[in-house]
Amino acid sequence: MEEALYDTSIVIEIVTKNRQRVRGYVSILTVIEYPPALSYASKILYPEKKDYHLAIKWQILMRRKGNPIPAVDLIIAAQAYNRGLTLVTHDKHFETLKREAVPDLKLILEGEQEQ
Repeated sequence: MEEALYDTSIVIEIVTKNRQRVRGYVSILTVIEYPPALSYASKILYPEKKDYHLAIKWQILMRRKGNPIPAVDLIIAAQAYNRGLTLVTHDKHFETLKREAVPDLKLILEGEQEQ
């Protein structure tokens, strides 16, 4: 598998079910949402200015379509996109983002959780 950025929903599952290290990147935003992630993360990724700008651009598009996405999730998606990483998540709204605004977002949707 290509290098991946693991969303909070996946990190929580890895930590609570398996108690193993996350292989790949974890956003510092995931660590803020779920502090135990810090002990299991192999690589922490910090947002850059370009990530915030892209997240804003996407949110404008998504709001126009009536499908706003949580801000933290948009920044995490922008981090993955800007670095060519595959975003691994359980959260269905990332699929909506891919379908409606970012068709070339590399995304793996493992199972689904309603948001």
